[in-house]
Amino acid sequence: MPTEIATLQKLRPLALLALPAFLAATTGHAAEEAVSLDTVTVTAEAAADPAVGGASDTASVYQVNEAGIALWSGPGGSNPYRALSGMPSVNTQSADAYGLSNLPGGTKGMRVRGEVSTHGAVGSVDGIPLGTVNPGPGYQWLFDSENLAAVTLSQGAIAPDQTNIFTTSGALDSQLRWPGETAGLLASQAFGSFDFTRSFARWDSGRLAGGGSAYVSASHTAAEKWRGPGDAPGGRDNAALALVQPLGDAVEVKLMAVWNDMKQHQYQALSYAQAKDLDTYRDYDYSADPAAGAAYYDYNRQTFRDWSVLSEITWRISPDSSLVVKPFYLNEEGYYLEGQTTGKVRQWLIDHAWYGLATEYRTRVADTGLKFGYWGESTEPPGPPTAWKMYNPTAAGDLSGFASWAILSKVTERHRFDSLYAMADRQFGRLKVRGGLRYLKETMPSIDAYNTAGVGDVSYDAALAQSSGVVADKSVDSFAMTAWLPYLGLGYDLTPAVELKASLGRNYGAPSFDVWPVYQANAAKFLAKGLTAENLWREMKPETSEALDLGLRVNRGNAWVEPTVYLARFHDKKVSYDPDGAGTLPAYSQNIGETRAWGAQLVGGWSPSAGLNLFGGLSWNRNEFTENLPVEGAADLAVKGEQIPDVPVWQANLGLTWRAGAFSVTPLVRYTGARWGDTEHSQRISGYTTVDLSLDYQTRLPIGKLGAQLAVVNLFDRDYIGVIRADYYQLLSGGSAIYYPGAPRTLVAKVSLDF
Repeated sequence: MPTEIATLQKLRPLALLALPAFLAATTGHAAEEAVSLDTVTVTAEAAADPAVGGASDTASVYQVNEAGIALWSGPGGSNPYRALSGMPSVNTQSADAYGLSNLPGGTKGMRVRGEVSTHGAVGSVDGIPLGTVNPGPGYQWLFDSENLAAVTLSQGAIAPDQTNIFTTSGALDSQLRWPGETAGLLASQAFGSFDFTRSFARWDSGRLAGGGSAYVSASHTAAEKWRGPGDAPGGRDNAALALVQPLGDAVEVKLMAVWNDMKQHQYQALSYAQAKDLDTYRDYDYSADPAAGAAYYDYNRQTFRDWSVLSEITWRISPDSSLVVKPFYLNEEGYYLEGQTTGKVRQWLIDHAWYGLATEYRTRVADTGLKFGYWGESTEPPGPPTAWKMYNPTAAGDLSGFASWAILSKVTERHRFDSLYAMADRQFGRLKVRGGLRYLKETMPSIDAYNTAGVGDVSYDAALAQSSGVVADKSVDSFAMTAWLPYLGLGYDLTPAVELKASLGRNYGAPSFDVWPVYQANAAKFLAKGLTAENLWREMKPETSEALDLGLRVNRGNAWVEPTVYLARFHDKKVSYDPDGAGTLPAYSQNIGETRAWGAQLVGGWSPSAGLNLFGGLSWNRNEFTENLPVEGAADLAVKGEQIPDVPVWQANLGLTWRAGAFSVTPLVRYTGARWGDTEHSQRISGYTTVDLSLDYQTRLPIGKLGAQLAVVNLFDRDYIGVIRADYYQLLSGGSAIYYPGAPRTLVAKVSLDF
């Protein structure tokens, strides 16, 4: 709901109460002498609106505030992807009800208009590009929801000042809730189904003697898996410290340090046959018996420790000019254990860091706002993977059965991104214009592959020392790719209640790094064809897209709606491909696909009375191949005109919040249409509808505000398939297990005290 409408809505009851007095004062009592009355101040705490709101007058940008984060992301408290689940054309899924399950690898369970980023969690934090190429959890579970002020998603053409690395699937930004001027303590405790528990506390200092402020927070989250043995998470422990300090009148420094330790067992995916028989296989999972070999649950787990330091330094040079500098660093260490279809167990070692700087100069010249910016960062693989150990299962279910190193490599030149951009915005009467250009240079890493023969079950550094040396044919060198990304956004106030908007631009997506692990596992086959790893490495190129959005916003009294239509073309999308067409080589992913997307979407809200808010969204999405795909040893796969996998045509959500005094109730209905799990459209997954319900009580006590909440996820215990791990690979009939059942009915009770 727009701020102005929300304000009028809150003032309307007071205005009605004041109307009789106003009429009396101006009619029958007009001749009487004025009477001086004491001032009466009426205070009330406005209820926060959790609806998805439009956040731009020239582009398709949506935002949820703190209340929206709490509603849409559910009780897990740490996954920004889940906070987007109420936005149009967004399909975000999790293998559990709490949004805490981290799928191994780069696919993290979100599509925007059918597009997915497959190399890690996409997103920035206060404009700092922490989401990058990363198969680990990274920043996605790094920040507690209580420390976020809002989450924003840009769709369609992405403006140059959005510092997401890959933008073909949208640009997500989490805005931090920095320390404020008021001291306070927020503490909460939640308990729920499957032994879920979450404790959170945040202490704010308020304004200190030197003019600064600070907060410190900590949380602990744990739960059992809802199907099969094990815990997810077995424990997520988080701590954060933030400082805001002015340096004179012109400079302000913000600094945050955050630490996250997370471990969990993974959920087993289902085959298509199992996914079609959820009455039998809904609870199917890894085994508690070590005799199950690679399917033993303790061979399918993960543990990671992430920590980050980020800062924002703002120098107000003049009333119209400022310089913002944002240095950052993030470190991650841990591993995945995964049972393989070969019967072996793979340990994927991950130990890497990335760091960089985002800076922007803002000024105003001749009624035109200008921005000039640069951001760059250096990242360390994986991805692609740099160290895989293989083990044979044992009767004890431990890792004593070492087999070999599947991949042993060393990064000799890091993966780097450098981006320059310029933007301008100006108002011409009713017309708003925003335009700009972004230049992006992506420098691929250089990686030396080491001979693994005779290398034992030792640490990574010791393994490098034991190796006989670098294998040149399996190693790759660094090279650079560049792109120019123009952008134009327009807004026009057709009437005071109707705003038109349009945006057009070019976006940047990920190259296909998957060729690296495929080559390491099949080097002999490729070398027999005269192909080195470097030959395939050099064939990579980035995905790009052109996007056009046309939309409007209509405000009518206490209701509003934002419909949008869009069109996009995607080039060099990654698909699995056998270059010789004879089936003698393993298929590997290359950027050769061509697709297009178009659709319509809307969000809206209505407050028919002071205590009732209705909100919802609807989307119709088409995302299809525009060319057939090559198939190894066979004719092209006839997919032209077919919807790509895991993209529902229809999605919708509808919710309302009804408030009566200290109580409120919020039912939320979500619908996801039918999808295909494979490129050939032989594996159809039915659509489904789920209902969530939240009951809330808020009251003031002498020491602060007391809150109590009861939430029910999947109220009617609907059986459905949630996550489909189907990217743009050729997932042919009878493909591997990629389907994850959605979580059953889940209850969570929470008590909080804010004082």
